[in-house]
Amino acid sequence: MDKSLIIARYDEDIEWVKKYNDFKITIYNKGNKLEDESFYKIINLENKGRESHSWLYHIVNNYYQLDEINVFLQGKIDDLDCMAFSNPNDYLEKINKYGFAASRYGLLGPFHWDWNVNIEKDIRYKRQWENNEISRSSIGFRNFSKKLFPDIPLFVATSYSGCFAVKKDMILLQSIGFYEELLDILSKNKNPIEGHYMERLWCYIFTKNKPLIDSIFDVIHTKIERTKILKFF
Repeated sequence: MDKSLIIARYDEDIEWVKKYNDFKITIYNKGNKLEDESFYKIINLENKGRESHSWLYHIVNNYYQLDEINVFLQGKIDDLDCMAFSNPNDYLEKINKYGFAASRYGLLGPFHWDWNVNIEKDIRYKRQWENNEISRSSIGFRNFSKKLFPDIPLFVATSYSGCFAVKKDMILLQSIGFYEELLDILSKNKNPIEGHYMERLWCYIFTKNKPLIDSIFDVIHTKIERTKILKFF
């Protein structure tokens, strides 16, 4: 089965990808120039739209010749706090269940939809938000999602860090125009808030909430594990 490994890179060391030469490897590079093209195809892009811009660029430009399995990963995957598998092959073991695979799932609910407000309180993004390093939008997360999917439910399964694998058939459930419109939105700024929206929506775009039950169990498991860790402090 044909399989692609698609990497969004800025300045990360991507020597690790050479171990996976059984994949067709494409690097979408938005940072310093890469010299070695013997192991992978390099496509240089302007630094816009976060990793989702790279994913959309790949989908739009390969829509009619996508491989059967497509693994989308960040340039560095060993420091994402278990939000991604460190071995791309691990996604292949899970992909048959939904045609989509993530290292684990999360759950979007009422609190998360007001993300434009909550981001100001999130220590991961507070400084960027206050310094206008994340571009604002006149449309909030919930309305952005409903514009794409008018019937999107209140509780939605999500995946993390923009890292996932998806089968071609799941990508083709949406028209090329759907992805072109999103690519245009993410092409306007280096760090658009819509890029953060998309990170949280990929799972729903491809699965229409099929992993919802898994996401509930993963959230419960994560909370239990964190509780165990806190007992040591």
